[in-house]
Order: sequence, then C-alpha cells, then structure tokens
Amino acid sequence: MNHSPLVIYPERTIALPPRYCGDVDYYALMAKYGSAVIDFSMPYNRRAKECHRCEIEGANGVQRLTVPLEKGPSGSIAGLRVSDHGEWWNVHWGAIYSAYGRTPYFEYYADDFLPAFQGCVKSLMELDTMLDTTIRRILGITTQVTYRTTQVPSPLSTPPSPLFPLHSSLSTPPTPPTPPYYQVWGSRFGFIPRLSILDLIFNMGPESPLILRSPK
Repeated sequence: MNHSPLVIYPERTIALPPRYCGDVDYYALMAKYGSAVIDFSMPYNRRAKECHRCEIEGANGVQRLTVPLEKGPSGSIAGLRVSDHGEWWNVHWGAIYSAYGRTPYFEYYADDFLPAFQGCVKSLMELDTMLDTTIRRILGITTQVTYRTTQVPSPLSTPPSPLFPLHSSLSTPPTPPTPPYYQVWGSRFGFIPRLSILDLIFNMGPESPLILRSPK
C-alpha cells in the first residue's frame, strides 16, 4: 500500500495500549509504523486510566475527562462496559466545546466526533475504536491498525523480530514530547505538551500532520 509521509518504518508493527482520545505523542508514534496492534486484551489497571481518560486544555487550564465504567469483576480492557452515570457524554462534549469552541478548526471537525458523544456506546472498546478510527482518518495516518482482544505472548518477552521494534510497549511508549504548536489558550498558560490529540486537531487542523512529522 501507499504509506503517508509520516511513516518511517513501513515494514514494522508497534504494539500499543488502547487510549481514549490518546495524546499527541501517542499518535505521533503510531504514525511512524506501517502497522500497529492496539491491545484490548490487556488486564485493566485501575491506576492507569488512559484507556478511559484524556486531558484537554480549557479556560482554567488542564482538565481531565474520565469515562465512567460499570462496576464488575476485573478483567481485560476488552470486557469493560461504559456506565451512563451522569450522562458523561454530555459532560465531556460540553467540556470539549468550552475548551475548543473558539479554535480555528472546531466547527470543521466537530461533527466527526459527535457520534461518540450521543450516549449510544456501551463498551469501552467500541468507544475507543470509534474515536481512534475518526482521529486517524482526520490526521491522514495510514498505519494499518489491528485491535487485539485475546491475549498472545508479549513481543517484549520474545526474541527481537522485524515485526516489533525493541521499544514497542504495552504501556506508555517512551517518546520525546511533540514540538510546540499553536494552542488557543497558550497566551494564558504557555504551551502544554501531551494533551489529547483533540487539542492538536482543533487548533491546527490540516497542519496537524506536520506537527506529528516534526523531528524529535
């Protein structure tokens, strides 16, 4: 297939954890590889909430948005169900609108994200994959993504393979922060790195891939 200019390792696959509107560095890393495995078979870690939490920047600074989950026995992320507590989808979309409604590209992309915030999604995997698909389409990321739901031996516990670079990880990948870009609240708080990819998309629009491609 024809890869985008973002791809540096077209013959390699990187293993990544699932993310809810993952941060900018997450997508900058993903975009470097020809393919990626997003592993929903990972055990859910209550202390690592990135699979159902993201950070945005609004008028009062950084704000965390957390999707509530239904209580139940511990298991893999693939089995997590989304709760309708507090109609979280309205809360999240209200916060996103408040934070980015004045950005240059909010109106252009808002309708792409709205389907995920209608209260119709029941599983966390469905929510995360819906948003991930939308994000990659907007950014022009051509990485071939597979969503894993059953456990297989970790690439980190097997001999090095051309499919998995040595720094592949099922935790937050070690990657330098993305170079600064325009943020609508930058004059108030300065540049804040590692926010949700929504921050980059709404602030930079079609120029977002240029930020992802910037040398680290």
